[in-house]
Amino acid sequence: MTQPETLEPCPCDSGLTYEYCCGVANRTAGNADIVARLTTGGVETNGKLTPQMDTALELFATTPDLFPARFNFFEKKAWFVKMSPRWYSESVFLDPGRIRGTCIIESEFECLQKMTRDIAWQPSAYIFHTAFCGSTLMAQALDAIFNCLPLREPEVLGNLLVYINSQTTDSSSEAKQKSEQDKRAWLGRILRLLSRRYTPDQTAVIKANDYANPMMIKLLECPHEIPVLFMYTPLAEFFAACLKADNRREWIRARYKLICTDAQHLLNIPPELSINDDDYAQMAAVYWCFNIALYLEAWHRFPGKLHSLNFNAMLAQPGESVEACGRMFGLESLDDIDVNEQINGLLGVYSKNSQFNYSPQQRTDDIRRLQAEYKTEMNAAEQLAHQLLADNYPDDLLPGHLTHPS
Repeated sequence: MTQPETLEPCPCDSGLTYEYCCGVANRTAGNADIVARLTTGGVETNGKLTPQMDTALELFATTPDLFPARFNFFEKKAWFVKMSPRWYSESVFLDPGRIRGTCIIESEFECLQKMTRDIAWQPSAYIFHTAFCGSTLMAQALDAIFNCLPLREPEVLGNLLVYINSQTTDSSSEAKQKSEQDKRAWLGRILRLLSRRYTPDQTAVIKANDYANPMMIKLLECPHEIPVLFMYTPLAEFFAACLKADNRREWIRARYKLICTDAQHLLNIPPELSINDDDYAQMAAVYWCFNIALYLEAWHRFPGKLHSLNFNAMLAQPGESVEACGRMFGLESLDDIDVNEQINGLLGVYSKNSQFNYSPQQRTDDIRRLQAEYKTEMNAAEQLAHQLLADNYPDDLLPGHLTHPS
């Protein structure tokens, strides 16, 4: 099969470009970046491992030094990246294209099943979101103020979701039952992998990628208590963010194609609806509504187990919002931290690139400019969204809104 160009959307429908998605695995497979392979016959290496790698393998079940960067459930292989507390904090995202670690260990599933048997469940919390709504900022603020291990956008949740939604080729009831059991087992293994921490008083905070939002209900169905925050922004602001640059337009097109079939089951999609390949307003409306509907379904099934947060409410009271989220997640505050200083520093730069100055006022100005420029398209998106969500359209805050103690 011909490989895509590096800047083309990845064929796996992750919404990322090929260079920063499956192209990473293709570049690393078989070269020196893979320092070891874990097989049922033992550890295969190209040479002697460093003492740090030996320790990471020895403590695999109890520390997060080996991070699960990617799982391929159909090839039955997984790739782990050697990390450190500093690298977790410095990795804006943990997808294979942007993770700070570079040393890779490949593992066969049969070997991995044995290695994960002794991993105990440890406290963890999750942030899901619509995208372009301050979720990265929240994850960074929690990392700066609380004793937590930040896991921002691990790709493995998306890998797991694809596997859970896959259909077995054997239609017998026995095969289906075995497949469902295997999926539940891998869900438990991966959640335990992500919950590993460096110290007993630390909590892993997993900020999921937006395409993993259907995992919300899967997590809430688990026997463990897993606090969940869902962050969002009003449709008008989400739409403006999708039009901000060419790569954002490509992003919303890829995301729309990823969920358009599943959206049929959650939204009141008009039978006559036909969306052109460059109608970004309607694509944005469908994708935003799909994620709002996912949250509402989760909240109605598990009220009290998850909360929502409008990014505008966070910007109005940033310190209070971050501290409220920390309390909901059960996090312990770090000593000698000036909360306002930390948050003001984060508010003054772009969350995905700290070298780029970007204030809340600049964000507001950008949104107003784009909304004025695309007023007709915005009105069409709002009209479609009211059709898609009907009575569930959030004219105000979503239910379960994260509140600050008085």
